[in-house]
Amino acid sequence: MLETLFSIFATLLVIQGLVSLKGGFDYLNYVMKTLAEELSIFTPKVAVFAPCKGLDEGMNDFLQSLFELDYLDYQLIFAVENLSDDAVELISKWQKKYPNIKADLVVAGRSKECGQKVFNLLKAIEKVDDSVEVYAFVDSDVSLPKEWLRSLVAPLKDKEIGATTGYRWFIATKGFATFLRAAWNGTVATALGAGRGNFAWGGSMAILRTTFETIKVKDFWKGSVSDDYSLTSAVKASGLYVKFVPSCIVPSFGQTTFSELLEFTTRQVIITRVYSNKIWKILFATSFFFNSVFLWGIFQSFYSAILNRNFLPMALTFIIYLLTVWKGYLRIKAITLILVKYKGEILRYKYGYYLLVPLVSLLYLYNLVCSATTRKITWRGINYELRSSNETLITG
Repeated sequence: MLETLFSIFATLLVIQGLVSLKGGFDYLNYVMKTLAEELSIFTPKVAVFAPCKGLDEGMNDFLQSLFELDYLDYQLIFAVENLSDDAVELISKWQKKYPNIKADLVVAGRSKECGQKVFNLLKAIEKVDDSVEVYAFVDSDVSLPKEWLRSLVAPLKDKEIGATTGYRWFIATKGFATFLRAAWNGTVATALGAGRGNFAWGGSMAILRTTFETIKVKDFWKGSVSDDYSLTSAVKASGLYVKFVPSCIVPSFGQTTFSELLEFTTRQVIITRVYSNKIWKILFATSFFFNSVFLWGIFQSFYSAILNRNFLPMALTFIIYLLTVWKGYLRIKAITLILVKYKGEILRYKYGYYLLVPLVSLLYLYNLVCSATTRKITWRGINYELRSSNETLITG
């Protein structure tokens, strides 16, 4: 009876795996297609917003990449909470080094009713030159290729596109926790694609100024802790869509501990639950189903093979695992086409990306279970309680 029941669930999981594998092929094909396309000639003046707090690992590389973008007309607007922030001195150093690039520093003050990052951005937008036509946003823990801004802005020529986005890819260095963070994050990075269901990521996104004002993004940011999920909601509410630009996936560096890994990954899923509950429910259902059936399959395989000489559960479990390995292979193949400069670092851990997908799935399940029990997060040293998508309580 248990063997039959397992075979039914395992077959359903194989079907789910095949659908996921097709998504992997679709993602790879989309990446190859977009990388082969020439950029449209659309280079309006851009304001690049860079909210900062503290010194991220590789901050000098981040600042250098910002000041050396291959774009004719752009201004930089850094935003910090206060002048005592460690980033201020470093930003000043690079401002002096590149006097030809217009770069302003905005001191936002402490937020009382929304996420500090969102508050910083709201204050920074007040300082934009009237001639600016596009808003671009970047996080301070990444390094940008020279063509990043051109690639991010070019698709906005299409008026059906509400915003453009890339994503982050963690470059794994030393430590298993650091690798696991990269693998976990990689599954999110490759969830974007050619369709209209994409979400924007605040570390690499852009929007026309007129669109930003027309769809009233500021209203969606009120009381919000998530700049990108709220902007995505504003875009979709207007009938527009977010276009994913693979070449705007940007590398992020730094090591992490297991406690930091669990805090980071759980925070992301809690934010997803609050700002995109439908996606969270789908993730919970699919993650619970995969982990339950796969773990059941491991035990059922040995039990059936040893006691009943029945190898069907083992075969089904192996097929399920093989599909995850194949999807992992496609993911890494696509990412190495984008982040060519870091291909060696990524491929150094390629077998981990291929073989440890079930472990990443277990981490996701842990995050989902935790996110079902709390709406409290800590982000950049500030404690928040996310009461709703437009109500944030700052608790410390």
